[in-house]
Amino acid sequence: MTTIVFANPKKQKMAAGWESLELTEAGTWESFPPFAHRYAEQIGAKVLRKITGPDMHIWEIEYEGEILNFVYDDFPNGVSIEPKAESGQLAIDKLYRLVLEQSDPNGL
Repeated sequence: MTTIVFANPKKQKMAAGWESLELTEAGTWESFPPFAHRYAEQIGAKVLRKITGPDMHIWEIEYEGEILNFVYDDFPNGVSIEPKAESGQLAIDKLYRLVLEQSDPNGL
């Protein structure tokens, strides 16, 4: 399986004061489920629950013992991973370092 890499991952301040990991602005509502399954497997996360709306997907995943939201939103279009609680910030920080190490200008 080819490793999924991102061109310009970044952290974004959330209203709660924590930071989310903005992975890409690429993707569609339809392409998110297969992409999310592959990426969750790639990072060693477990999908716990899937919530689907008309304009977004929110998947609860467990990564490094923390519950995070893996989100696709079509406005503004993008895919992100967000902490559900302050305790998830360390997992986001670790994932951000991993994503940066693997980033590539030709990535998603």
